[in-house]
Amino acid sequence: MFLNVNLKNKKALYNFIFIEKYIAGLKLLGHEVKSIKNNNANLNNSFCKVLKKEIFLFNFYIKQFSSYNNQNKNSTDRKILLLLKKKEILKISEAVKKFSLNIIPEKIFLNKKGLIKLVIHLAKSKKKSDQRELIKKKEFEIFSKRKASNFPSYDII
Repeated sequence: MFLNVNLKNKKALYNFIFIEKYIAGLKLLGHEVKSIKNNNANLNNSFCKVLKKEIFLFNFYIKQFSSYNNQNKNSTDRKILLLLKKKEILKISEAVKKFSLNIIPEKIFLNKKGLIKLVIHLAKSKKKSDQRELIKKKEFEIFSKRKASNFPSYDII
């Protein structure tokens, strides 16, 4: 009935250095679960915050499920509770306060039981110079692969 869920935050790897990984459950409504299982959601520009000893996901876009009729069309305004153990929440909140780290959602997947899980990371933001170095490395790898495979080369000036 549903395909494999494959939702990723593609900008996260480019903008952040991941330090520690956690897997959290999501507290969702029924129509949101159906939309996510149909890959009708977007993690780009989403972030997590610690509020009152709980962690919430913000700016998570979930497209309205087709058969669900409600006047609340936008579910992006809703903050979604992340289901984690108390020890993990305390550890994350201490790290955020002490080292000024960010909590970044990376991807959503289905576990073996069919439950929707979210992979979050404690992350440090990259500087512009780090991002430029990453681009240079990727371009060099592409250039070296072209040279090795005897394709017509395009010289980089």
